[in-house]
Amino acid sequence: MNKVKIYAVALAITLVGLTAFAQDKPPVQKAGALHNEDETAMDRDMAKVSKDGYLAIRDVSMARLAIFNGQPAQAKTYTNDAQAALERAKRDDTAFTKAESELKTPAGMTQPGSSATPSTTQTTWIPVDGSITLGEDYIDTPEKSAGVAKANEELKKGEHKHAMETLKLADINVSFVMEVAPLDKTTAGIKNAAQLIEAGKYYEANQALKDVEDGFRFDVTEADATPKKAANNTSKTAASSASVQKQ
Repeated sequence: MNKVKIYAVALAITLVGLTAFAQDKPPVQKAGALHNEDETAMDRDMAKVSKDGYLAIRDVSMARLAIFNGQPAQAKTYTNDAQAALERAKRDDTAFTKAESELKTPAGMTQPGSSATPSTTQTTWIPVDGSITLGEDYIDTPEKSAGVAKANEELKKGEHKHAMETLKLADINVSFVMEVAPLDKTTAGIKNAAQLIEAGKYYEANQALKDVEDGFRFDVTEADATPKKAANNTSKTAASSASVQKQ
């Protein structure tokens, strides 16, 4: 599955849980809560990850696997489910418009499937997955390690607002990395794959689904615990096929 997979020092989260929580429980600002513009942007982006968008890209991956395993009927079911999930995602108010060239790539990473110059055309994107990373200025201390452990537990409970406050209190900088899908291109690609499966053109269908996955991009929002004038570090991120792990 072409999901956001990030190495981050000592911070592990369940991506599915974050995705579901983002849709079901929008963050609520508390009186006196630690707050700045970056943190507000991160809260907004985390709340906008589309659960149905996530289901759609999962179904795309499962459809490709079904084709590989010689299960065309199952592949057709997955593409139908993906189309239905995308239709629901269109109505969940998570979509945003931005040119591909305006998307912020995580430090140390390249956009997946991107070899040409990013388009400057305004495009509608659906946030389909996300992950939290620690800043590259992170230095492990007993206090910070305890803060990360507490935040980890809060994230597992779906309490991402509390987790962000815990990390901020421990002076730990973080970034939120979204995986986003171009709505029109993804919708058209899945529809084309479904038609190819129906026509028995399984190789072509798999390629169409691969093209859909290659269209996914990353976008980053950073929140620094330190004042803006003193904060000039980017998050430490690197693509990985494994889950978030401690280095």
